[in-house]
Amino acid sequence: MKLASTEQTGFAESVAALLRKRDPLERMRHAPGPREFDAGLWAELVANGLLEPAEAGDVVTACLVAEALGRAAAPLPFLSASVAGALIGPAGGEVAGLATYGLSAEDGTWSAPALEIRDGLVHGTLPFVPDGDVADVVVAAVRAPDGHRLVLVRTGDTTVEPLESLDATQPLVRVVCGGSPATVLPAGGDTLASVIEEARLLALALHDATLLGLATWLLDTTVEYAGRRVQFGMPIAARQAVKHRCADMLIKVESIRSMVLELAAALESGAGDRALVAATATAWTTEAAEEVAGGALQLHGGIGFTWEHDLHHYFKRCTVGALLLGTAAHHRARVAAALTG
Repeated sequence: MKLASTEQTGFAESVAALLRKRDPLERMRHAPGPREFDAGLWAELVANGLLEPAEAGDVVTACLVAEALGRAAAPLPFLSASVAGALIGPAGGEVAGLATYGLSAEDGTWSAPALEIRDGLVHGTLPFVPDGDVADVVVAAVRAPDGHRLVLVRTGDTTVEPLESLDATQPLVRVVCGGSPATVLPAGGDTLASVIEEARLLALALHDATLLGLATWLLDTTVEYAGRRVQFGMPIAARQAVKHRCADMLIKVESIRSMVLELAAALESGAGDRALVAATATAWTTEAAEEVAGGALQLHGGIGFTWEHDLHHYFKRCTVGALLLGTAAHHRARVAAALTG
């Protein structure tokens, strides 16, 4: 397992400091419902190099950044923009504006139906596009005469339909292409398959790191609350059942941290078993983060179920996160296939 350097942790802390200063959840506290995208905060983060670690292959730093964004439950398109960049550049294109990807199917796996292309125009539906409400461009798969390719489609040339989701901080949309102009990227064959697989693995690493940040906030907030919440003349943290639940949450958070660092190191080194490491880490992380969220909700009691407390944003994001890039059962099946194949 590769530990982060001082430079890497320092960069992530600069992101965290800006998030603390700007408080990205502030707008959502006053108006429950879909997020209001803070374009100014996003632009400032990007100008300070937010997307550069992933672009440079520095997966450890990218994961530390994702963790910082998770701690703030930041309603920002970091994951989708990073993954889109990992698809577009290596496939021979250039990122123009805010990009996202349209490869996700209903079960969270990258098996969405490919678009059809006729006379340079694409037709079809991308069922689950993250952050499509604010993206300028979507990268998607298309069936071309000479095989599968990736295409860039401007959202302004499509119909964008918002989807109902439990997690308002990370909206999903359906993108309908009814003869939309598209730019076909040159990569094909084995090269394209490799690009898509590497982007998928990066998506899992950043997603797991985001869940780590969410779970860390839930743990810290719960421990602090248990220490000051007095019931029957003593803090609830003095009770054995509460201690045990917090200890269990701590074990899960630190195990997620170890897995995220292991996965980041495997991706950076190009390890031959990186797909197995990714499946193992994601299968554990998604379920562990859900359990931490459940423990936090229970130990907060009534206040944890209200709109007034930020906990519900974290709980919902962990719950949706367990499905966003494939269920734990899906990833365990990949582990089993790798070990028995």
